Amino acid sequence: MKEGLRDKIASDPFMGKCCITESINVSWEHCWNYAGRQINEAWAIVPLRRDLNTSHPPKDIKEMCQLISLNRATKEDLAKYPKKNWEQIKKYLTQKYEKAKN
Repeated sequence: MKEGLRDKIASDPFMGKCCITESINVSWEHCWNYAGRQINEAWAIVPLRRDLNTSHPPKDIKEMCQLISLNRATKEDLAKYPKKNWEQIKKYLTQKYEKAKN
């Protein structure tokens, strides 16, 4: 991870608590891969409780993190990665996890 990015993330209050459980014992989860590599941008990284942030987090946890990251991304952020249909992915995840909340 680039040093400037690490500093930016570390200073973001959002990154202090797990985005799923609100635990303060977190590590940073890279939510997305693109062209075989992790997207290494602030919007694509979320705080996740350490025991959930394994090399392969459970599918529902991974997808919830992805939805949270998409809600943090701007259109300009997503435009850098045109081979993904971000709008469709966000729609799918929103429908799936909004239903789960109800």
